[in-house]
Amino acid sequence: MATQINITVYSSDICQQVQITQQELIDIVNVGIIEPHDIQASEWQFDDSAIAEIARATRLQRDLEINWAGVALAMELLDEVEALRRQNRELQRRLKRFEA
Repeated sequence: MATQINITVYSSDICQQVQITQQELIDIVNVGIIEPHDIQASEWQFDDSAIAEIARATRLQRDLEINWAGVALAMELLDEVEALRRQNRELQRRLKRFEA
């Protein structure tokens, strides 16, 4: 049986690693891009996967020069497109069995 390890990172570590300000992190949380474990904590903690999501969000924000609400929407749409592509690939794979 495999053991799953959950790694927690603090908001200060995320800000340093992704090179964003504390206010930018607050804005990112406020629009729902990521969620801390306990919003009431004195210093927020996140799963380590939050680092990749924040890096993705900051790239979109800087590249497209849009606000955080726009970034949240763009990320949601990009995730939906990727899910649809995966579903399409799976359906195409299944359909090939009937075409032979």
